[in-house]
This record gives sequence, structure tokens and C-alpha cells, in this order.
Amino acid sequence: MVNLSQSQNLTQTQTQKQALSQTMLQGIHILQLGNLELHDYLNQKVLDNPFLQMKVRESRVSRSGGQANDLSWIPDRKQSLYEYVTEQVMLAYRDTYLRTLILWWINQLNDKGYVIKSIEEAVAETKADSIQLVDALTLLQQLDPPGIGARNLQECLMLQTERREDAPDIAYIVLEESFDDLINRKWAAISKRYAVPLENVQKVFDFLQHLTPSPGMAFQTDEQLAVRPDIVVTVKDSQLVIKEARYGVPILSFNKEYAAELEQMKDKEVAKYVRDKKKEYESLQESLSLRSETILRVSTAVVHRQAAFFFDEAHPLLPLQLKDIAEELGLHESTISRAINDTYIQTDSGLYGLKHFFSRKAKTENDDALSTTSVQKRIQKLIEEEDKRKPLSDQKLVELLNGEQIDISRRTVAKYRTELNIPSTSKRKRFD
Repeated sequence: MVNLSQSQNLTQTQTQKQALSQTMLQGIHILQLGNLELHDYLNQKVLDNPFLQMKVRESRVSRSGGQANDLSWIPDRKQSLYEYVTEQVMLAYRDTYLRTLILWWINQLNDKGYVIKSIEEAVAETKADSIQLVDALTLLQQLDPPGIGARNLQECLMLQTERREDAPDIAYIVLEESFDDLINRKWAAISKRYAVPLENVQKVFDFLQHLTPSPGMAFQTDEQLAVRPDIVVTVKDSQLVIKEARYGVPILSFNKEYAAELEQMKDKEVAKYVRDKKKEYESLQESLSLRSETILRVSTAVVHRQAAFFFDEAHPLLPLQLKDIAEELGLHESTISRAINDTYIQTDSGLYGLKHFFSRKAKTENDDALSTTSVQKRIQKLIEEEDKRKPLSDQKLVELLNGEQIDISRRTVAKYRTELNIPSTSKRKRFD
């Protein structure tokens, strides 16, 4: 019979065995970080550890996967949206109260280029007259980029439309008076309201596709917009070559000179401090090495499983799930999931997230496995080739796919179409 004391000891021992060490937790955390998050994490570590030093390897990966030896990777300093618009104001307007109000409005712009304050809020904050504030905002909206200073999407599109000589005749008035009907494709109502053919409404909608809903986004920095590859895959002599990308890779080092200088003080507490910080550095290096090794192993396994994607111009994908790679590499599915998170592969045909190469299975009538991605591509192809005056219904797509021995339900077709961001039949219909 086991007494209470023995039972408690057994429980405590089991808990200790299941606990993860700080090093293991750190390794798990670092593995799931994307490139930008990893840089932020290591920068914080550098701030916390005076012996840590970090630099970034900046050899640029070209689209073909080779290394570029020029200096084109060095980013030019890009004007911010605030700087660009302010410069126009300073050049165009004298130092008056009106200019002060324009500059105030510029400070209310968000990243998209929209103002984030209403006229009422502006009056409350500046104590200026509402008419003066409207005048200042109107002047701001006349600056570049077109659409700047808008208060919503509708106004942004109207501001751009009034500057475009190629805008359809009814475009501005439709945006002003029938914006909701236009975006909800209630085109028959618009056609009747303005006594114009449906083709004219179609032209207005097509014109809007060439406008930008976010005029300020062009001023985002490259660091904010760029996605850096982790792995580069090329085809050479009919073989797949898989390498780690070196662009933007953080490299840690330990300042041995500074550490030696402190150790000469012969102070036990200082010596312990140096030892602890060196262990922290070594632990980080181990975690980074494990991260790099795991991402390369997983990526290599995925690429070989999906080899046809890299050799066939149609870029077909086979069904592939996390458990398939986990079993092949002897790793847990959660490790595979963390390794593919925010991991990107540069290929000869472009940049892809590693998650792109994983696909669920779809069953055909003869029980052959097709990847969901393959079925989605077929649906997309059928819709691209349809007569836009008589778009294919989901049921018609089912019939066409069934004819190709792909057994699929209408509900699944609708689901895949939605995942592809393809609108419904009525919204794909054209009148020209």
C-alpha cells in the first residue's frame, strides 16, 4: 500500500519530467518566428545582453535564385507620405493660417492616406472655423497622390475619378449618388436611374479597378512590404537544387574582448555575470542553428514531395499534409507547423509560402486522390474560359468536373470558389 507521502513524491517527479526547459521553450519560440519577428526578437536580446552583437548578411537573392554581387540591395531612402505631402504644401502656399490648417490635416493621415478626424472633431481640437477647415481639407485633397485626404473609400475614388480624363462620363455621378448600388452590383437600377445601357455601368465598374483604394500605401517602406525568402529552389541539369537564402540572415557574435576586460577585475559576481551572458549567447546560437536546420529539412522534404510543381509549367500539386512530412522526418506535427509558419521559398516562377505546398485531398469517382489545390485550379480555369455574358453556375461547374471524373458536390464547388475569391455567377456577368 502506498502512503500519502509516497504518492506526493511520485506526482512531483512526473511533473518535473514533463516540464520543458527554458532552452527548449526558447527554441520552440524562435522556430515559429518569421524573419521580421526574428529580427525584432534578437534586437531585444542584444539590448538585454551587452556582450551580444548582431549584423545582417545582406547578399541579395535574385529571382533566379542566384546571389547578386552588386549593391542594389542597399535601399534608397524613401520619402514618407507625410514628407511628400508636406513638401507640396510648403512649395505651394504662403505661411498663413490656412497653410497651418492644411498641415494639421496632414498630421491626421493614416497609412492608407485617409484623414482620421471628422470636421466636428477637427473643430473641437483646433478651435478653427468649420468653413476654414473644409477649405484646408479641400486643398489637401488636390495634392498628390490622387485620393489623398479622403475620409472614406467612396470619397477616395471620387477624388481620383475627377482627375482622370479617361473616366467614363457617368463615373463621378454614379460614385457620388449610387455608390452602394454600384459595389453591390445593382446595375439594372443604376441603368434605369441614369437612362444608360448596362454596358455603360459595366465600364464604370471596370474603370474603378484601375484606381487605388489606398493612395498612401505606395509610401510604405520596403522593410514593411518586403517578404524575404528562407529557401531558394532552382532547377539545374534536371535536378532540384535547394539552398538556404542568405539575404537578411541575422548573425550573432559574442564580444570576447569586452568579456575578457571585465574578467580581469577578479570579481566573482562580475565573473558569474559574464558566464551567464555567454551561456545565454550559446543557447541562442543553438536555437538559431536548430531553427535553420529544421526549416531546411522540412522545406527539402516538401520540395521533393512536390517535385512536379517545379518541373511542370502547370505547377501541379499532390495532396500533402503535415503528418506526411512529420512521419518522414520523425518529427511532431506541431514542429512541422511551426517550421512552415511565415517560411517562404523563392522559385524560378516566383515566391511562395511553404504552406502553399500543403493541400487537402479530394476524391474522384475512381478513388484516385487529387489535391484540393488541383481541383481549385481546374475550377479557376473553367471560369476563366467561360462566356462572361453567360457565366457558369456552380451546378454547371459540378457537371463539367464530373465529366472529368472529379466527383464533387455543388457546396464544395461554392466553397472552393469562395476560397479563390471568385464572385458568384451573377457578379461575374458582363454586359459588353
